[in-house]
Amino acid sequence: MSLLITEKLIQRQINHWNRFREFLKDEDENAPGRVGPVITISRSAGSGGRTLATGLAEQLDISLHDQSLVDRIARDRNLEKSVVAQLDESAISQAELWVKGVLNRRIFMKDEYHTSLVNIVTNLAAAGNVLFLGRGAHLILGDKASLRIRVVASWATRLSRIMERTGLSRAEARALLEETDRNREEFIRKVFKVDPTAPDNFDLVINSDRMKPECMLEMVALALIDARTGGRTRMHSQV
Repeated sequence: MSLLITEKLIQRQINHWNRFREFLKDEDENAPGRVGPVITISRSAGSGGRTLATGLAEQLDISLHDQSLVDRIARDRNLEKSVVAQLDESAISQAELWVKGVLNRRIFMKDEYHTSLVNIVTNLAAAGNVLFLGRGAHLILGDKASLRIRVVASWATRLSRIMERTGLSRAEARALLEETDRNREEFIRKVFKVDPTAPDNFDLVINSDRMKPECMLEMVALALIDARTGGRTRMHSQV
């Protein structure tokens, strides 16, 4: 790829993000009660989902909650209460109704941890400007999320990335990949009783095999503004 084309692609991506920020600013002024973006990312191990999540959080200046952080909050009642305390009364009421609906219809295990998981994800989402990486947040939130993303890649690509990132041998990386995939799939099947890869639970599925992180970010920028406007506004690429 020539330097000129690369520069044009970078400029196009910058233009998209600038337009999206302008749109959010206008939206805040015209509808001050509307919360900022709520994004969920589900991914297969080694697909680049974490890279996308980190890039999105930086571009949008929103909070990123991954599995370890959500688990920590869900197990710590004091942290959970501190999150709820940040919401106003209307947001708390809405979140409570939301939690009841999720527990009644979408979650099949109602022990203390899983109930707390639903509580914390819904309360954080009620405040807006948040991105969840994993932990079934796309199933907890459903269409309450601004955008539900699934990032995938071929087995060969994922294995190669795991080896490069960890320095493990092919056999060790294969074992790690298989274990990670199995654990994530078992969690979703056990708690939500659905196929973890079912496309109808996502708004956007990205195959990262031949797509660089910056192209994935550009795609998400386009999808976000389309989702926020209900398809009424289009952002046209200019190269």
